[in-house]
Amino acid sequence: MALQAKRRGRFGSRTQAQSQNEMWQSVFIERSLVKQVRSMCRTLVEDKVNIPMFKTAIVASVEALTERGLSTRTGESLMDSKLAQGAFVGLCVIFRSAVRQKLEEKVFNRDVGNMMPKEYASILCKAYRSRRAMLSASVSEAASALSLPKIQDVRWRVDVTISTTCLSRVFRPSVLLSLTLTDGKIRTFEVSVEKFNELRYNIAKLLKVTLDLDSHPMLMRDL
Repeated sequence: MALQAKRRGRFGSRTQAQSQNEMWQSVFIERSLVKQVRSMCRTLVEDKVNIPMFKTAIVASVEALTERGLSTRTGESLMDSKLAQGAFVGLCVIFRSAVRQKLEEKVFNRDVGNMMPKEYASILCKAYRSRRAMLSASVSEAASALSLPKIQDVRWRVDVTISTTCLSRVFRPSVLLSLTLTDGKIRTFEVSVEKFNELRYNIAKLLKVTLDLDSHPMLMRDL
C-alpha cells in the first residue's frame, strides 16, 4: 500500500512538472529568456518577496526601458536587495518581450497570471496597462536606432566582355548586382562568376547552419 502511494506521488510530481514545462513553453516570453523569468517567479514564491519590493522592481524596469538608465534614487533602492535585483531583470524581460510582440492586454494578463501568484500578477498587469504606450514607443525607438537597412529589391544581369584593348577575344562573363535597400539607397557592384559562386556557396552554408541550430537537441529540450 505504501509502495503504491509512493508510486502515485512520483507520478503526480512528474505530471505536474510536465504541465509546468508546457505552460512555460506556451507563454509569450522568448524561449531563450524563459529561464530568467522562471527563476524570478520561483523566487517570488520561495523567498516571499514583499509587495513594496516588487513594486520597486517594476518602477525600476519601466524606468530602465523608457529612460535608458536608472536614476540615482532608483538604483540605490535596488542595491539594497538582491531579491529586488533579480525581480528587476525578470521584469525587464517580461516588459520587453510583451511590447516587441505588441501583446494585447488580455494575452498579457492570462500569461502573467499563469507565471506568478495572483497578488504579484495583478500589480504587474496594472503596470503594463498604464505604461504600455510609453514602453512601446521607447522600445520601437531603440530598435529603429540600432537596426540596419534591409534588402528590399534585387536586380541583376550578366555581362560578357568580348574583347579588351590587349586581347581581341576574351568572352569573360561577370555578374552585375543592384540592391535596393529599405532606406532608399541603391548599391551596385560587379563580381566575377567565381566570386558569385562563392557568394552562393556561403549563403547556402549559412542557411544550413541556421537550420541545424534550430533543430539542435539543446534548443529543443524542455525548460
